[in-house]
Formats: sequence, structure tokens, C-alpha cells
Amino acid sequence: MEVVRMPWLAKNLHVVGSTDSTLLGIEGTVVNETRNMIVVRTTEGDKMLSKSIIRFTIDDSEIIDGQGVQQRPENRIHMNWRMN
Repeated sequence: MEVVRMPWLAKNLHVVGSTDSTLLGIEGTVVNETRNMIVVRTTEGDKMLSKSIIRFTIDDSEIIDGQGVQQRPENRIHMNWRMN
């Protein structure tokens, strides 16, 4: 199953690209997801990441562009996705 269709709570997230250089390399466990934000628990505490400015992987999967998954998690799971 494609990682975009799965729930991301309690999965490991790693930021591999961002327009904000301070977010590069952030890695931790997803503790919450909303339409526009992902909250990640890191060793330095919880970080709120805007989906619109990051590219990331979930459990070392393919790279996901945050702008492409800006919808509620319950809607994202049930959508039909076309991956490049």
C-alpha cells in the first residue's frame, strides 16, 4: 500500500527538503496531523511543520511533497492518488 494512503500517526518522519533551512533534517515520530500541519516529536521536543514548505519521507519511503498532501488526514487516506 502506498504510504500516502496510510495513517501517519506514530510513524517516523524525516524532512529531506524545505524552503526553510532550519527544518532540514528534522526527524521524529508523528504525533498529530491536520490539514496544513504535521506535529513531530523529536529529541528536542515537539515541532510543528507546515506541509506547504516541506518534502519528507515516512518510514524511509519515497519522498512526499507536502503541498500535494494538504488535506485532512481522513480525506487523504481515501483519495485516489496518481504517483509519478
